[in-house]
Amino acid sequence: MPVCKTASGVWRNIVSVLNRPVFGNVPLRNFFKGRVGNGGDILFWLDPWLKDRPLKECFPNLFRLEVVKNCVVRDRVEGVRVWLWRHEPDSDVEVNEFAVLQAALQPVSLVDRSDGWEWLGDSKGVFSVRSAKMLLSKGRDFSNRFVMSWCKWVPLKCNVFAWRSELNRIPTKDALRKRGIVTGDDLCPLCRSEEETVEHLFTSCLVASILWQKISMWCRIQNIFAFSFRDLLEVQNAGGMGAVGKSALEGIMVISCWSLWKARNNAVFSDSTAKVDDIFSEVKSQGYLWFKHRSKFQSVQWSDWCKFVFL
Repeated sequence: MPVCKTASGVWRNIVSVLNRPVFGNVPLRNFFKGRVGNGGDILFWLDPWLKDRPLKECFPNLFRLEVVKNCVVRDRVEGVRVWLWRHEPDSDVEVNEFAVLQAALQPVSLVDRSDGWEWLGDSKGVFSVRSAKMLLSKGRDFSNRFVMSWCKWVPLKCNVFAWRSELNRIPTKDALRKRGIVTGDDLCPLCRSEEETVEHLFTSCLVASILWQKISMWCRIQNIFAFSFRDLLEVQNAGGMGAVGKSALEGIMVISCWSLWKARNNAVFSDSTAKVDDIFSEVKSQGYLWFKHRSKFQSVQWSDWCKFVFL
């Protein structure tokens, strides 16, 4: 996946996640394996397709000899195989690698369909956020020792709401249905695309996703990617901020979740349409009011709060 200095922050983050070691020293991208069709979209050397890792890693000496390193599978498999070497394999290591590669390619044949991809993080080969989360979580301690840190400058009602949400104890449609309460359809009131659960409403809902993007840009932090409500409560611990910044961001995240829930309730009970800009404006204005009058940083000015530069 190409990335350059001029690419957007979101794209750079996606590429960095795919290349980041997640299980031992295996990068996430190696859990995708190409399924060859016509061989026109999968890179012969650079993509994992013949084996569970790219051929450039399996046959490093041959890869050094390759002239067109970004060639596709069709270039090296279709018809009579034509190899473009800097020089013919001549050392014992190169000759041995070439023999092993030819033997591995022997059963490969192209068919008249597009190339596809298989996700190795799940036994069914189908990618899902759940399977990726489980893969990322391996080796980490997610026991019940988690203790929520309550933000001191937001009202008690917001802290209680965040605490109940993390425990999945708020009346989403999914929770109400499990209690035998009929609420009509189970779709999220904000996006109307998926079942309303705590995780969907605050992490994968389109309205929430756009809000987190706006919060990230405003607070000058990396884009917020959350798999659970707990991830949102720990955004301020990512590093790179001083004590004041962490305290401000901690409260902003709680207020954002509170504001999302209010917008959700307005959509359910008042049939109003949730607008991300309105929610974001409420977070900034309400956050400033509470931060200035309920925290010890009462000298903060509105202009500095809007730019998030007082930290």
